[in-house]
Amino acid sequence: MIKTKHLKKYYGSSRGIEDVTLSVKQGEIFGFVGPNGSGKTTLIRILLGLLSTDSGQAEILNQEVSIGNHLINEHIGYMPSESHFFNELKVKVIMDFFRSMRNVDENYLNHLISTLDVDLEKKFGSLSFGNKKKVGIVIALMHQAKLLILDEPTSGLDPLIQSRFLELLHQAKKNGSTIFLSSHVLSEIEKVCDRVALIKDGTILFTKSMDDIRKNEHKRLQVTPNQDHLKLKGLEYIKDVNSSSHYTYQGDVNLLIDYLSDKTFDDIILRDVGLEEIFSVYYEKEEIL
Repeated sequence: MIKTKHLKKYYGSSRGIEDVTLSVKQGEIFGFVGPNGSGKTTLIRILLGLLSTDSGQAEILNQEVSIGNHLINEHIGYMPSESHFFNELKVKVIMDFFRSMRNVDENYLNHLISTLDVDLEKKFGSLSFGNKKKVGIVIALMHQAKLLILDEPTSGLDPLIQSRFLELLHQAKKNGSTIFLSSHVLSEIEKVCDRVALIKDGTILFTKSMDDIRKNEHKRLQVTPNQDHLKLKGLEYIKDVNSSSHYTYQGDVNLLIDYLSDKTFDDIILRDVGLEEIFSVYYEKEEIL
């Protein structure tokens, strides 16, 4: 659905992206994450035909991306990080405008409006940031596009609406849509994405499946009181914090439990590493407990 090869874009002397190579498979939810200024929005604007590139190639639906290519864009549902429409218009008028240009299933549209609790009678300019985001979500999803490109879609949404939105993404995937999800909320990426790419300083550091991340990344072990002398293959001491010792562990968890079973502790905590901890190592080049 999306294929890029060595994309590069500069704004004068300022870097947009340096080297972006990735592919997004049909029918998957693909997470795209990175710190502020890493190049996420630049890539999205290139994919949408809003920016030209300095070098490299980009394709959507096996067509080369170019500025203003409506043959590609009609198959895309796009949501920017901030929703901007005419402030003086009621939400229902804005919805009608976009509906008039698209092949929209009325039942699905009503389902979106109901699920996200969108108030059609209010003027757009009177809405809170979160409610404006909900309007943007409905407009992006209403025509059940082959490809959804969503840039920070849940910022400003309350937890209940966030949860409902993630369920809408699952439904869209089941109905055949491919989803490119750029987000700072790594818990969302963990919940819904099949694969994830990490970008930093305009370059893709890696692309991994969520299954591989869950399978291969280290666990964290915390034991109280301090014990910095535990020795087992795959068990690595990090440091002491107050009265506890912290370790990373990669290996068979049953072997670790057997090893610890004949020792005496006041407390043991063994947990999986979340995406935030994994990626912070790449962001900051240091271990985060």
